[in-house]
Amino acid sequence: MDIERSARQVRENGYTVVPDFLGEERLEALRRGLAPVFEEIGSRMTDDYGQQTIHTHNLLAKTRAVDELLMDDDLLGLVEAVLGPDYQVSGVAAMRPGPGDRRQRMHQDDGHYPLARPHFPLIANTLIALDPFTAENGATEIVPGSHRSADPVDPDVPTLTVEMPAGALFLWDGAVWHRGGGNSTDSGYRRSINFNFNLAWLKQRENQYVGVPWDVVVEMPEKLQELIGYRLTNKGLGTVDYRNPLETVKRRLAEAHSS
Repeated sequence: MDIERSARQVRENGYTVVPDFLGEERLEALRRGLAPVFEEIGSRMTDDYGQQTIHTHNLLAKTRAVDELLMDDDLLGLVEAVLGPDYQVSGVAAMRPGPGDRRQRMHQDDGHYPLARPHFPLIANTLIALDPFTAENGATEIVPGSHRSADPVDPDVPTLTVEMPAGALFLWDGAVWHRGGGNSTDSGYRRSINFNFNLAWLKQRENQYVGVPWDVVVEMPEKLQELIGYRLTNKGLGTVDYRNPLETVKRRLAEAHSS
């Protein structure tokens, strides 16, 4: 992966695609490992959105199938090139839009944070394709360059459909206007893994400290523990008694097991 080239594309256009990110072996391993998760994904019907896939969030509490991928050096190198060195995991999800699912509303992923636009990147969001992304099966639709806009999101603006092969990595600045496309196929699914990263001094989209059980956290590699927030950041944010919160987790687990 040419990290600097991809990061430059994110700065200029708001997104990048790395078509050969996963090799065939890793792709098949992820498909096998996540099969039970995808089998549980259904759809729902709402007045506002029509039929929409229910994404499986808090994935690190449900499977170990994505741990190694989340720690991938090239992936994290690209995230760091976009956000800088002080970032964390904000959310991890599995997605599988199915036949008949409607496209999403146009939105920005950093809409949670009340900062004037345009601004520096707060979020680097990703989709890792486990199936080909096509216009027919609901590939993401984006508005290139919209991360530099100060205007409200325009739902009617022309979009670019991000078609890409299975195994590709799609990364975008959280300020980019985008939406999941509609799946107009009769039987095709579009499986993907969503890793959402944000600056480490911002609140995470998903509360990793509560969502991932402590007994799971303490068995994770140190690199993964740090990614989900168990470290001190930006000159000491996130401490418990001025120490890494992981120390408190380990102590309380030991106390619970000894009682």
